[in-house]
Amino acid sequence: MESTIASKIPFKDLCHLCEKISVSVRNKKSELFRKYYNYFRDYAKKIKQESPSLDDSFYPILRLLLPQLDRERGAYGVKEHNLAKIYIRVLGLPKDGHDAKKLLNFRQISTRNTLLAPKTAGNLAGDFAEVAFWILKSRCPEGGSLTVEQVNMHLDNVAMKHAAHDPRGVDAELVAMLTSMSAAEQKWLIRMLIKDMKLGFSQGRIFGIFHPDARELYDVSNNLHKVCHLLRDPTARLHEVEVSVFSPFRPMLAERCNVRTAEESMKKSHFYYIETKHDGERFQLHMENGIFKYFSRNGLEYTDVYASILTPHIKKLLRPDVKSCILDGEMMGWNPNLKCYKTKGNNFDVKFLKEGDSIRPCLCVFDILFCNGQVLTNKPLSERMKHLENLFTQSEGIMTYTERKEVTTGQEVIDELNLAIDNRLEGIVLKDPTSIYKPNTRKGGWYKIKPEYTEGLMDHLDLIIMGGYFGEGRRKGTISHFLIGAAVPPSTEGADPVEFHSLTRVGSGYSMDELSELLLKLSPHWQRVKPGGQCPPSLVWTKEKPDVWIAPHNSYILEIKATEIVPSNAFKVDHTLRFPRVEIIRYDKKWSDCMTIIEFENLRKEASGKLYSRHVDADELPVPTKKKKRQLVQVPVALGSQFRGADVSAVDVTSNSLRQKEFCVLTDWKEHTKQNIEIKIAQNGGTIVQSTGCNTFCALAGEMTLRVRTVAKFGQCNVVHISWLLRCLNAGLLLPWSPADLLYATETVKQELSTKYDKFGDSYTDPLTEDTVKFVLEEVKRTGSSVNLTEEMIADFEIELFSGPSPFAMFRLCRVYFDKYMKLNDPSSEASTCLDIEELNFSFYGGQTSTQIDELTTHVVMHSSCQDRLNKIKDVNRNRIRKFRIVSEQWVQETVKCKKRQDERDYSL
Repeated sequence: MESTIASKIPFKDLCHLCEKISVSVRNKKSELFRKYYNYFRDYAKKIKQESPSLDDSFYPILRLLLPQLDRERGAYGVKEHNLAKIYIRVLGLPKDGHDAKKLLNFRQISTRNTLLAPKTAGNLAGDFAEVAFWILKSRCPEGGSLTVEQVNMHLDNVAMKHAAHDPRGVDAELVAMLTSMSAAEQKWLIRMLIKDMKLGFSQGRIFGIFHPDARELYDVSNNLHKVCHLLRDPTARLHEVEVSVFSPFRPMLAERCNVRTAEESMKKSHFYYIETKHDGERFQLHMENGIFKYFSRNGLEYTDVYASILTPHIKKLLRPDVKSCILDGEMMGWNPNLKCYKTKGNNFDVKFLKEGDSIRPCLCVFDILFCNGQVLTNKPLSERMKHLENLFTQSEGIMTYTERKEVTTGQEVIDELNLAIDNRLEGIVLKDPTSIYKPNTRKGGWYKIKPEYTEGLMDHLDLIIMGGYFGEGRRKGTISHFLIGAAVPPSTEGADPVEFHSLTRVGSGYSMDELSELLLKLSPHWQRVKPGGQCPPSLVWTKEKPDVWIAPHNSYILEIKATEIVPSNAFKVDHTLRFPRVEIIRYDKKWSDCMTIIEFENLRKEASGKLYSRHVDADELPVPTKKKKRQLVQVPVALGSQFRGADVSAVDVTSNSLRQKEFCVLTDWKEHTKQNIEIKIAQNGGTIVQSTGCNTFCALAGEMTLRVRTVAKFGQCNVVHISWLLRCLNAGLLLPWSPADLLYATETVKQELSTKYDKFGDSYTDPLTEDTVKFVLEEVKRTGSSVNLTEEMIADFEIELFSGPSPFAMFRLCRVYFDKYMKLNDPSSEASTCLDIEELNFSFYGGQTSTQIDELTTHVVMHSSCQDRLNKIKDVNRNRIRKFRIVSEQWVQETVKCKKRQDERDYSL
């Protein structure tokens, strides 16, 4: 009997749940997960009665649903590119084939050039799992055999192999899973591996359904296993959540605050603490009995990093009577030569410093949450400060107390912010002395005040759009981020600049409506960046390359707000902006009026990279509004060139094949523009209109767009594919419509076609062509009329098609167990690779593989050089009613070589 409930749950069932959740509307998602969880609990309760020792924890499932929160399993070291290479190898895909290129170029959307389209992922761009699913759909069995427990074991092995720097071992584990799953299962496995589930279902809602206290417990523990262990019963509440040593938790956060409203926030207490806001990495230090551990704000452990360069020094600084503690603070980089802190982002990461580096880590402590066995989170901040006082001896560049002052008025807060501006600090933090420590909340009485939160203190930069990047998720297939830059001053005063250098990329600060309006203006002018990222004329970039570029005279200026300027070799100017966002889209400015690289360099030097230098004046502070009003300059929106009608007044009529017919061209198609198509219609005697009416013969379109749907909705006329018109022009006469030609048909035309074609568009009289076969099969799929053929049905069909067994499916109706696992019938055990080629060939030529010898097994294939288990397998065969054949790998090899299934008796073991 299995020891865990996870060993009884098929992985395919969990994948089916994920699929249903991902495609359901918001409210339905919660209902589906709640139904599944209730079913799990009832099922576990029933099994528990039969096996009291069974582990019925929901943890094995929850860690798969929330892979980004699972801290017990290490990193997989697996990215989309690795998986693409594995699939290409396992499936035997030609490296230059369409499917291989789609996997490798999964982030790229297709272009109008049909020669490029097969190399990209098309409408699935950005979603590797979805791209892989459609490629695997016709190559994988319907359902896999792995359980949730087996998948977790494989993932554990992947993490261990990666930690041991064993890439071949990682590949072997991945291949073992991928070859045992259906395409749908592999899609969700990929999302678990890359830790991006795309369920449209937040972790907060999952926690809320699992247990009312689950989110709170996870915030203080960062441990899914602990959440599932302590909260097994959803009716039992966790009344007090305590932190514990060596269990990382989500730290308490500060709420954004405008300095104008600071005094309004200070009415609760007689005084408030003001602390320096450090620009480092939030860290927790856990210590017990001389053992030190360090955790980041996300609960990741960095003890190995700081064990040698920090721990020996901190041990000497702590008071001798401190046996255990948890300290909250900011890990900063200290430059001992300059006697100053180095802020993050300046080409260094404090989380990866090493012994001997010129910059050393320094922990700036501002809170204590646990001391000598006592939890302090429920005590007010003022009392926690008493515990923190004199807890350790400060040492410059190793461990210090964060500077703290007491203030009582708003003017004192303004003075402290001005002092921070003068010292080029990030800002200040205002704290209520009565506040208790609430993990992962911003509403606990802590406020962060930065110059950028107050209007009028920040310097803005006018930068020009140089290129664009295609987005993911809801922005998939459209430009969502921009590469922006500054101009090289022209050699002649008063002339327009001719060269622009990249400075940063920006993707926030505008609403979807504002982005749509901007893209409408830019879309006619985008051009694809050539393979290799070669810079076009007048634009210069380095490592950071866009997907598309735009000529400066067709571009627009964005007014950018950022926190500071930092060094970066990814952009041509060797610097970039930290936290850039769009303040205003400057339609009112000419493209040539953007900032120059000289102006940018002067601004950088003026304030040591900070983009604020002005002081706060209480009398001049603007009254904050509830919602910022955008200062968009409205300009008339002209109709895009791709939507304008062609001038056909001077067109000579060369044919009358379209005479007395009125057409409305709605879209372009391939290399044919709307205007080009309209000229062709005019040349053949047809009439062009820009809106459909009662006299319109038909509307023409190359794809289903919003305008096409609108025309179809009114139902005035048929919408026909442009390819039909081109065939008519080649033939010199109007050809009848087929269902494949129509994007929309009126009821009258539908009735006429129903007498000539079946419901899938297959003609009753005309022979099928390659194009019509594709259309008919798509209609079968779209209408849900496809039938899943059994292996026997496929075999009968092949015999009829080939007048005998198919030379492309010699192993049809064979179900084979390949003896490659270390333990017989145990796919979770280590597997050898000696039979991999034979197994791939067997599957390719129509055979079915199994990971265990079951009642449907027809053959067992053993390698001729490894027959240690031959007698054991023969014993299994003797106890069966339906016997299987035991053959060597040469049976597969010779069958493939001869293109005819060989007699098993010649290869029997």
